[in-house]
Amino acid sequence: MRHLAALLLVVSLIGCRQAPLPSEPAPHAKAVEPVKITHFYAGSMEVESGATVGFCYGVENARAVRVEPPVEKLMPGYNRCFYIPVKRTTTYRLLAEGLDGSAATQSLTVKVKLAPPQSAVSAANRGLFTMHFSSAPEISAGKSVTLCYGAPEAVDVEVDPPVEKLKPAERFCFAVKPERTTTYTFTAHAKGGNTESVTLPVKVR
Repeated sequence: MRHLAALLLVVSLIGCRQAPLPSEPAPHAKAVEPVKITHFYAGSMEVESGATVGFCYGVENARAVRVEPPVEKLMPGYNRCFYIPVKRTTTYRLLAEGLDGSAATQSLTVKVKLAPPQSAVSAANRGLFTMHFSSAPEISAGKSVTLCYGAPEAVDVEVDPPVEKLKPAERFCFAVKPERTTTYTFTAHAKGGNTESVTLPVKVR
């Protein structure tokens, strides 16, 4: 009888054991998305030989980026710019290599126009702005954008709406954070009283 009671106790204890919980599956690693070029453009698409042109680009999921013909060493980023003199009509190709081994490319051509003879162009009729561009033509609300211009022969440069004190320079850039879609008007003044104005619209979405 004593042996029977002991046997029943053992059976009861075995029956009360909980079945082991199934182990949770390991979370799947997030797939790496292919590389993407969000934008690639030049501040001026037609210039005189030797003029400095600003190029801006943006890439996503990239581990390397370069331009052909080669320029300075470039880094991946959502919004980066570089500046080079353009002496002849050239097609520039942006190449981006993705983290997953994918590739993307985008091209643009900057045309060099023939400059008229120097004797046919008076200082008063020459353009004061050698370049002007924004790092992005459209931004999200609350984001900033970089505006650049070149006006080395001007004696004074101003912008409307006013943001900060500007100055004549081969290249001058500054950041703004517009609350709404805004067109920035740059005006350069020469010694003889000649002026030139250019505009940079920035759309805020």
